[in-house]
Amino acid sequence: MKSVQQVLMLLFILLYGQIGHAQRTIVGTVSDCKGEWLEGTSVEIKGTIIGVAAEENGFYQIDIPKERDTDKQVLIFSHYGFETKTIKIKDKDTINVKLEEERTNIELDGVQVYKPVIYLYPEKPTAISLAVHFNGKLDFTYPPYKNGWQVHAQPDGRLTDKHDGSEHHYLFWDGVMNFSEADRTYASGFVVHKDSLVTFFRKYLPQMGLKPQEYNDFIVFWTPLMQKNEWNFIHFRTGTAYEVVSTNTVTPKPDTEIRVFMDFKKVNAPFDIPAQDILTPERKGFTLVEWGGGEMQAVYFKTAYAPFKPTGKEVTLQKQAEIRSCSGSMKPFNPEKF
Repeated sequence: MKSVQQVLMLLFILLYGQIGHAQRTIVGTVSDCKGEWLEGTSVEIKGTIIGVAAEENGFYQIDIPKERDTDKQVLIFSHYGFETKTIKIKDKDTINVKLEEERTNIELDGVQVYKPVIYLYPEKPTAISLAVHFNGKLDFTYPPYKNGWQVHAQPDGRLTDKHDGSEHHYLFWDGVMNFSEADRTYASGFVVHKDSLVTFFRKYLPQMGLKPQEYNDFIVFWTPLMQKNEWNFIHFRTGTAYEVVSTNTVTPKPDTEIRVFMDFKKVNAPFDIPAQDILTPERKGFTLVEWGGGEMQAVYFKTAYAPFKPTGKEVTLQKQAEIRSCSGSMKPFNPEKF
């Protein structure tokens, strides 16, 4: 009997020892170079599916299975907008990490500025001359741009080219230009899923002053291109912000100019960023409306934004395309994943 008890005790000790040493725990914090905590940073064991996310105070804790040789194991730290860092575990029990902001040397040579189109709505039939001052090189124009356009415009927007008598709904141009890093650094915007693009555009373009014909032209051009990306970061240049791209000289001078240029960039995953404030202009008198856009090859952000975490309070899309928020009149949540 005594020998049986000794065997059971030995088995208990061995089992307890294996459980007690079945894993090793690594702890630490993750911050940026300024010491700001990077909540949501992914911490993973390379070559495994084992991973955790850093908490609000940057703290993380990850358990390393005992069967893995920690001398050869590597932790991978990744956070959107920052350079990924890998660190060998070896004999460390605490690993504090500072991540550097992601930077590239891409100058954005040859960014295609797609389909800026210009609508003209005089109060009465009017002869109008218009010259585009593009901060790049014009490519295709229609009707042909001959040091400017000379058109006869009707109040309903119909245009007749004075050179050949052809009729048009708008004036078209596109071209190629460079954007500086400062021009591609954003403090606000939207992250939109491909299935939500139409609803997103139908919500925001009217707020920027576009009427149905104008925003429908926008939607049918841009949506097929952008639906190739699972997620898109979007920022609108409106009013004087459009002047980074181009300015116009118009005679006679419009009473109202509504100009909307969309920057967008494919992103791999959603992230939280303050929603861009949208101002609704008043249309009065002779009105010029212009919209266009371009796909940025690289974008930067003034603040490091955390990966998106669902809260259950996201904006939802109803069957009748109504948008409702559980929080009343607050700014729309990002991403715009309806």
